[in-house]
Amino acid sequence: MKLKNLLLLILVLTAETVMAQMTLPNVPADSAVRVGKLSNGLTYYIRYNNWPEHRADFYIAQKVGSLQENESQRGLAHFLEHMCFNGTKHFKGNDLIRYCESIGVQFGGDLNAYTSIDQTVYNISNVPTTRQTAVDSCLLILSDWADGLTLDPKEIDKERGVIHEEWRMRTSPETRMLERDLPKLYPNSKYGLRMPIGLMSVVDNFKPKVLRDYYEKWYRPDNQGIIVVGDVDVNHVEAEIKKLFGGIKLQANAAKVVDEAVPDNNSPIFVIDKDKEQQQNNIQLMFKHDAVPDSVKGNLAYLLTNYVKQTAITMLNERFNDYANKPESPFVGAQASDDNYLLSKTKDAFTIYAQPKDGKIEASLKSMLAEADRAAEFGFTPSEYDRAKANTLSGLDKMYSNRDKRYNSEFYNSYKANFLSKEPMPSINYYYTTLKSVVPMIPLEAVNAAMKEMVSKSDTNMIVLSFNNEKEGKIYPTEEGLKKAIAEARAEKLTAYVDNVKNEPLITEMPKKGSIVKESVNKKFDYKELTLSNGIKVVLKKTDFKKDQVSLSAEGFGGSSLYEKNDFNNLGVFDDVIEASGLGNFSHNELTKALAGKIAGATMNISTQHQYINGNSTPKDMETMFQLVYLYFTHINKDQESFNNLMNGYEISLKNRALDPDKAFGDSLTDTRYMHNPRFKAMKLDDLKNINYDRILDIAKQLTTNAGAYTFSIIGNFDEDSIRPLLEEYIASLPVQKNIVKGHKVNYTADGVVVNKFYRKMEMPKAQAVMIWKNDKMPYTLENSVKADIAGQILNMVYLKKIREDASAAYSVGAGGNVSHSDDGYTESLIYASCPMKPEKSDLALSILRSEVTTLSSKCDPAMLSKVKEFMLKNADDAVKTNNYWLGVIDNFRKYGLDFHTEYKNVIKAQTPESISIFVKNFLKENNRMEVIMLPQK
Repeated sequence: MKLKNLLLLILVLTAETVMAQMTLPNVPADSAVRVGKLSNGLTYYIRYNNWPEHRADFYIAQKVGSLQENESQRGLAHFLEHMCFNGTKHFKGNDLIRYCESIGVQFGGDLNAYTSIDQTVYNISNVPTTRQTAVDSCLLILSDWADGLTLDPKEIDKERGVIHEEWRMRTSPETRMLERDLPKLYPNSKYGLRMPIGLMSVVDNFKPKVLRDYYEKWYRPDNQGIIVVGDVDVNHVEAEIKKLFGGIKLQANAAKVVDEAVPDNNSPIFVIDKDKEQQQNNIQLMFKHDAVPDSVKGNLAYLLTNYVKQTAITMLNERFNDYANKPESPFVGAQASDDNYLLSKTKDAFTIYAQPKDGKIEASLKSMLAEADRAAEFGFTPSEYDRAKANTLSGLDKMYSNRDKRYNSEFYNSYKANFLSKEPMPSINYYYTTLKSVVPMIPLEAVNAAMKEMVSKSDTNMIVLSFNNEKEGKIYPTEEGLKKAIAEARAEKLTAYVDNVKNEPLITEMPKKGSIVKESVNKKFDYKELTLSNGIKVVLKKTDFKKDQVSLSAEGFGGSSLYEKNDFNNLGVFDDVIEASGLGNFSHNELTKALAGKIAGATMNISTQHQYINGNSTPKDMETMFQLVYLYFTHINKDQESFNNLMNGYEISLKNRALDPDKAFGDSLTDTRYMHNPRFKAMKLDDLKNINYDRILDIAKQLTTNAGAYTFSIIGNFDEDSIRPLLEEYIASLPVQKNIVKGHKVNYTADGVVVNKFYRKMEMPKAQAVMIWKNDKMPYTLENSVKADIAGQILNMVYLKKIREDASAAYSVGAGGNVSHSDDGYTESLIYASCPMKPEKSDLALSILRSEVTTLSSKCDPAMLSKVKEFMLKNADDAVKTNNYWLGVIDNFRKYGLDFHTEYKNVIKAQTPESISIFVKNFLKENNRMEVIMLPQK
């Protein structure tokens, strides 16, 4: 269809439903992906992609989830996901995990899975493909998952405890309330009774045959999709898929996967719930509507409908952001969306969510509905739409510029959505050229019509959901009160929105331009170091890892250590307050509007001995990034309304912060590690009265007055001829003083053996432990850094096997090791472990955490070491293709004269079981161990 005719069609659009029914061309599938279907019904997608080189991702997606369970099977879909890692036809017990570790793929990260209400997906990601055997073995694993699980009763019994601990760990106030309210939110629908984690009464007691029956009934080729993306031979992978999966039989009269309907509700559904550990009240208003049928998603009208709806929602959210900063706003934030209605695939909902101020739940409901009604009644303004279009078009340009450097996961997400939900999967060329051509022609009237369609005036399919903190004597919202708020919003005499926009440049008076007076080349790491006329040093390294990215990092001496007790509270909120401020003559929200169509940003934050101003942009928007950085040094603009709203948010979050066991544990961890240093204590509600906005701005000004204290590093896909004038204009013009004030160490940590063990009453009894072993006498060297990393990763494997797999004492357990170094020469080496434990088995888990570090000092498993080395070598190859990696390498070399790159892989390869054990033995000589343990109060 010619674009002229398409424009005429769009001009007559009056509603989303009209657009969805227009006769427009089908969206062609990307021809670079090979899609096939075997005679047994299995679908496959194979795509060659060489970024990064020698890597591939493997997935199997199942069109089944907890919705396929009957009442006696609740939790089996998720349980079956776990069993895929506990014995298959070709990989006995945990051999599948052990094999993947041997090729550098770690369990829980690149080897993982998830189960939802209507789908289950398994992944083996970031697999090295230099060996064909690795590719073939991953395909073999997928085939075992599809039709070769052993489901050994002994392994099932061991996994029951692991699942139970996952349920315990994931249970929060929100999930408790949601699960008990789902039947009311989904009357007469299985969606109300099928949370994927299931019922622990089923998980703890089902017979193995019940799980086998579920597996054989639903895990079958017509429900399965294989997705392989990466640096692979497409023909070979296709042949292997046909060989491995073609022989799987599709049983006759197989049960069909039937979509579960979500009935309409003629009158509103009000759900009001409370929980003792819920920290913040919230309110949601939803208008349910039918989901777009899969059968019409292949049409161009579907893509255009999505654009129009999302553009309307984006503009509404911008209005919510503006309104939240006004003193009269009853909420600190509100957000609109249009997506699945909670868990359901077959029903969508236009949803508005708000975080009310204290006692303002009904008022928040009224205000957020009134704002949505205002947008529906009067539409959006041309200036709002111009900004939204500009952002869309610049986003398309950014995406397209990086079309040759897309990670495998980007393709997978598209193919998975196509398999599970018939979402279109066009080529990036088609998507870009089509939207770039069509978006400028779509009139504002179409977007306004979509907004009007989403905001219903009817009570039919209306849902109001309010979750609240439970406290004695507290007054909660009532159904009558919420109904009244809705009625008042609908009765309100609304006026059209006025879009206040500041039309002026970011910088009204350009700075006096400086110059580049000196430059040198570092051939070792291929970067240039420039000296500007004001003395500032600039590091430039050009890369094309991401063609749409230029990153700037300005690190300055100073930091929070320059300030004392009176400023501790100000320093605790420094980053957030500066982020909420404006720049130049612009308030925070005015700045957001002024940057429409630009992909550029900058932030300022503080650490103990440094402060940082970081920027990012696309190559074409570098000047905007430099202007923002310049303004952070010269004109941070006080925005009192934005600050007040931030403080309101803090008040809400801090009021009931102590109710959260996880936050209580985190606070105890910080207090113990830093010996109750008041600099690092968690903020309390009473501390808010000591926060002074003017003082924070004064600190920011002090830290930016002398730009000579900063070194600027710029890495990315810039044109050097273009960036030099920008450096002269915006960096060489910054104010510089001779005297540089450096910060000092204030974050001293506990020595010796320190144990903080405490008991806490909880709604869901949980146990948690963190252990940290410290050595601050070892030198900062590449070899020590590598050895600490290896020791931590080996412990991670040991803990996973002994605590999770053997003892079923935890769902997750982690360990690591690292070495850090600061400007003052202080070096700290750490080995650490974290374990959310089963309370009844906490003594066993704690014993393993302690003893295995000691064991490693005398004996290191050669097989585990080999796997860790493989993983680190693979990650090293991936890291060198990122800008952040080179920023760290160059920074380390410039500051300390240390090369952590050239010999990194050789140092890894040189490690032996003996070298790791000797390192750990020497590491433990300082006998510094900190333990923080939280147990449930009996």
